[in-house]
Amino acid sequence: MRVRITWISGWGVDPLRWQTAALRWLPRDSHAFLPPRAGAAEAAASSDVVIAWSFGAWRVLAAASRGLVFQGRVVLLAPFVAFCAEHGCGGKCAQAQVRWLRRWLCRDAPAALADFHQRAGLGDAPLGTPDSLDNLLEGLDRLAEDASPALRRFAASGLPSAWAAVVGNQDALLDGEAVCRTLPGCRIVPGATHAPETLLPPVKESFRAL
Repeated sequence: MRVRITWISGWGVDPLRWQTAALRWLPRDSHAFLPPRAGAAEAAASSDVVIAWSFGAWRVLAAASRGLVFQGRVVLLAPFVAFCAEHGCGGKCAQAQVRWLRRWLCRDAPAALADFHQRAGLGDAPLGTPDSLDNLLEGLDRLAEDASPALRRFAASGLPSAWAAVVGNQDALLDGEAVCRTLPGCRIVPGATHAPETLLPPVKESFRAL
């Protein structure tokens, strides 16, 4: 039976970045690739497996804290409960940096996205934008916010039994140890960065559905 896998990307990154790895590792399964816009977690909830990265992982955590039930397995790559350093959940970026990026995005989206890719250790940004400007701006607004009390409670209770989460110890955007303290059950991958390709192999080895 073909496994239905939905991949939710990170902020500012083309969802089709996943496609090569997905088809190479899991060629017999069915794949859908979503940007991390509002509603992405709800659209993925009926999948056999949800693999969500970075801001996409935050979307999944936030939706689960509001009561959304995911029917299959969930894998979170480079997750966070709150992104900015001021919120104490493992983020390395200040709110001022996120707001500065928002202003730059309004002036010159390609340049802002290219700079973000480089700072995050993701390589060169592809030409064009991965989502509409409105969705990218809404995403930055969420990234600048602290986590809701419901999200903090959900995270503190530990990962549900059908979930797995990993973060790299060389992530340019996240402090892996702090992320794991705020999200019990998340584990650190030595040598991995924020790039999803560095986080997928250990997940595949340990997660039977993959």
